[in-house]
Amino acid sequence: MAPKAPARPALEWDDLRIALAIAEHGTLSAAAAHLRISHPTLSRRLQLMERRLGTRLFERTPAGLQITPAGEEARQLATRLRDDIAALEHRIAGRDAGAEGPVRLTAPDAVAEYLLPGLLAGLCRLQPPPTIDLLVSNQVLSLAQRDADIALRVTQSPTETLTGRRVGTVAMAVYAVRDGLPWIGFDGALACAGPGVWIASHVAEGDIRFRANTLLGAAQAARSGIGRALLPCFVGGSIPELARIGAPIEALAQPLWLLAHPETARLPRIRRTFDALAAGLRQAAPLLAGAP
Repeated sequence: MAPKAPARPALEWDDLRIALAIAEHGTLSAAAAHLRISHPTLSRRLQLMERRLGTRLFERTPAGLQITPAGEEARQLATRLRDDIAALEHRIAGRDAGAEGPVRLTAPDAVAEYLLPGLLAGLCRLQPPPTIDLLVSNQVLSLAQRDADIALRVTQSPTETLTGRRVGTVAMAVYAVRDGLPWIGFDGALACAGPGVWIASHVAEGDIRFRANTLLGAAQAARSGIGRALLPCFVGGSIPELARIGAPIEALAQPLWLLAHPETARLPRIRRTFDALAAGLRQAAPLLAGAP
């Protein structure tokens, strides 16, 4: 009788976690930094995993790593497992949770700078006041992984696994200290987003004097008189030195969502803070929409 072939080692969560990090971050170096391991270690572990599976999860191309169909299956499974593990943690951690404890709120920098201060002041007047940990980030922090408890996001399509409310519409318009100035353009991720695409379509390259990679940078440049900036109305309308030039641009309006993970949303302290933020944001609806 021929000897049995050795059993192929089963995939473990740590393997899938590596595949997920590479898929989400796009490069080995970025995934290694996220996982806090060295680039050579990550490369070696990916090679061992692909050898064990007998298939490639990522193709190495001159443009970078491209996920294969097998890699996409691994990514989807890893995403489900990660969210299921996080949901279990939410349930277990929340069974005995009361109304006290910190609430981690994440928001983009422009929202945190110009919209949140008044809302947070209102939260602090609640009795007892919640403890807020504000995480200012233009990256989408994961609620499923408990990077944050509540998120304010400007998006057309929030993640389906989250629960929440559409709490307003963010309008955008052109602002400047006076009309006739040259333009402020966008760089980085904003160049590929709605504001950057609009500028590229409506403003000649020679009319752009300055570029910013954040809305805050564009707002401060406009405030200094450098040029005209395309800004959310809640930003431009909050800066006394700026005047709005023309009506809000309808094509650039985006919904504002207040979101939480379904398991987290059941915790008393999260639900109480969530409801108070939603009420405050409803009052801010005219500013968000650029009402005169």
